Amino acid sequence: MGKDRKTTEGGSTTIIVVAGLLGLGALGLVLYFQDQAAKAEKALLQAKDDYKEMQQRMRKPVEDFIRQGIRNVPKEESTGDLLTFLDRKAREAQIPPGSFTIARNATAVTGAWQESSYTVTLQSDKKDSPVKRNPVVDFLGKVERERRSTKTKSIQLTFAGDDLKSAIIGFSQFQPK
Repeated sequence: MGKDRKTTEGGSTTIIVVAGLLGLGALGLVLYFQDQAAKAEKALLQAKDDYKEMQQRMRKPVEDFIRQGIRNVPKEESTGDLLTFLDRKAREAQIPPGSFTIARNATAVTGAWQESSYTVTLQSDKKDSPVKRNPVVDFLGKVERERRSTKTKSIQLTFAGDDLKSAIIGFSQFQPK
């Protein structure tokens, strides 16, 4: 009987020790996750502060850019035929003369708007005067920036290396009836 008594006392002690270890493990896990939550909260607050600072820093340059853009907007040309306008912008963009043709398409009426469309065809002569990409991009930008009623409807480009082999660009000008 004496042996039985010692076994039960040892079993109780073992259970208490195991329960204590489990309690310490659980306490350690709680403290670990609490520490991780505190770190995550600090990181979130830092990210919010960084975002607010970035907004303040970006607001001024964007506002300055918008102000400069408003001042630097060229006047919209309201007079003159689109055919002569396209020809002038092609020359300003330094597209070699003789490499482009401008054709007027049929006028279409859509609702309260009249659409005048034109097709510009650029054909590069590789030997004499190759057309580079930048003049074509400059030409498109000048047309759309300076005449807001004119939009590029279609662009078909064929390249031969860095040079432009051919381009077919469709422009439309919209005016009230």
